[in-house]
Amino acid sequence: MLGTAGSGVFGDLTSGAIEGSNVDLTSELVALMTAQRNYQANTKSISTSDQLTQALFNVV
Repeated sequence: MLGTAGSGVFGDLTSGAIEGSNVDLTSELVALMTAQRNYQANTKSISTSDQLTQALFNVV
């Protein structure tokens, strides 16, 4: 999309302006820690399932 800044649907250019972040860092870090815990729990569950399967094969 090409056009002139400040006309039509195009925004303005402001010299020296700093754009702030639109991401809440705290909530993103909490979500990351939650995802990490869930991943670890799933990994442990799969490991336990593999151990049970191996034990069943050893019995048979």
